[in-house]
Amino acid sequence: MEHEQSRDVQDDRLELLANLALAAGILLLGLLVLWKTGDIRLTPINSQVGPRVIPYIVGGGLVFTGLWLAVDVLRGNVPAPDAGEDAEDIDVSLPTDWVTVGIVSAALLVYYLLIERAGFVIASALLFVIAAYGMGSRKIVRDSVIGVLLSAGAYLLFTEGLSIRLPQGWLEGVL
Repeated sequence: MEHEQSRDVQDDRLELLANLALAAGILLLGLLVLWKTGDIRLTPINSQVGPRVIPYIVGGGLVFTGLWLAVDVLRGNVPAPDAGEDAEDIDVSLPTDWVTVGIVSAALLVYYLLIERAGFVIASALLFVIAAYGMGSRKIVRDSVIGVLLSAGAYLLFTEGLSIRLPQGWLEGVL
């Protein structure tokens, strides 16, 4: 009986620490966004509403959310995972699939490393294919076609529709 109580206390502490770590991560991400937003170049065209407005709003929102979550957790309002009654396909009793987390993390790392060199379209298509593989898809050709179409469509939307320059990379002169 005493062993079970000890385990419950350890589980409660671990859950508290995990929620505080999440709050700290959100807060740090918000601070990073605010810090890096200052690096965005301003041009004379951006007279009233410049390119820094939305990142400052997002960064401020992340800082606010991280602080709010930390205060909530420290007050004892730790969100309890439900038994999945609201979810259609999530079983909260299953352990985390670290292989999937690792593959998706690797996809993000590949994207980060390739976005400037290979360009937006290639890096985004690879991100899509690797993330889909990590989540269980084994249809590489289909995923590659979808990834290229989605990333090329997003590229055209941003560059032509919004006049936002994205890196062309290896496709410079083709796009």
